[in-house]
Amino acid sequence: MPTSLAARLQGHDMASAERPVSGPVAELGVRLRSRLPGDRRFGAPIQAWYPVVRASRSRGVSRVRLHDEWIDLPGAKGETPGLTNCGRWRLTERFGLVWACPAGSAAPPDLPSPPGAPLTLIAYSEAPARADYDQAVLGLLDPAHVPMIHDSWWWRSQARRTKTKAYTPSPFGFTAVAADAFASTPAYDLVSTDRKVTIEFRLPSIRLERVTARDFDLINLTTVTPLADGEVVLRNLILCSAGALRFAMPMLSALGRTFLRQDIAILERLEGRSPHLPLVFAGDPDRPSAFYFASKAALSKAQREDGDYRNPVAPEVLKWVT
Repeated sequence: MPTSLAARLQGHDMASAERPVSGPVAELGVRLRSRLPGDRRFGAPIQAWYPVVRASRSRGVSRVRLHDEWIDLPGAKGETPGLTNCGRWRLTERFGLVWACPAGSAAPPDLPSPPGAPLTLIAYSEAPARADYDQAVLGLLDPAHVPMIHDSWWWRSQARRTKTKAYTPSPFGFTAVAADAFASTPAYDLVSTDRKVTIEFRLPSIRLERVTARDFDLINLTTVTPLADGEVVLRNLILCSAGALRFAMPMLSALGRTFLRQDIAILERLEGRSPHLPLVFAGDPDRPSAFYFASKAALSKAQREDGDYRNPVAPEVLKWVT
């Protein structure tokens, strides 16, 4: 969610680098603000790949919901979901999840590539929410909400520091690379202080965090799936090269659920109010949110006109205090 909105709801102020927004992102902001207050957000969720169920549980699930439609899963009959067609829907499996996409979708974004070497699942959590889809996706992007919402002792340091990240366009979105030692969660200090952290956002609603260090690899995947208007499911899973951590899966999954519920608490406070609130981009912390709306608009246009997707994001270095 935009910085000013999160701060207002939590009763905090957030220091951010104020600078004018220009280019395609600024033009998009003008169009969004020109919408009537009663409009239900800024366009429907994109027709694309969304996770609908955990692959290991798909045989026990007969139907799932996406875009307010029910999908019958072939896995419920003992079949392997794999790459298959399912009536009007396509199904595939990636990162231990079954993903669905309407068969008639025009040029849906590709899913991120799975890791080259096998990794062990060490955490999985999911939680439904009564929330606006776009607001839920912004929760994957907005760095300024972290110290106000994700304040668990095991997640962040109490000391606030200036963080610097370099953003570059990547397939169907953008990727951030930590440019200083403080630009990632202190929990990763348990892994190594000499590490590389990249965070890729890919349309429609995929946040893929990769942590690499000497003899260590970790993938932290978070997604938002639109069940129906005003209903979403947030999912998070962590894959790791340290196989011994699988024994900590119950604890790590419980922590993941706590993390998701912290986001859901603020999303449900926004539900019903967000369509009537102005969208304000306030400096560097809100640039990723602006990138998202510009990227989504560009893909929607490409699908509508049966053209090529042109990424509107330009390389940029962003700083904020959290």
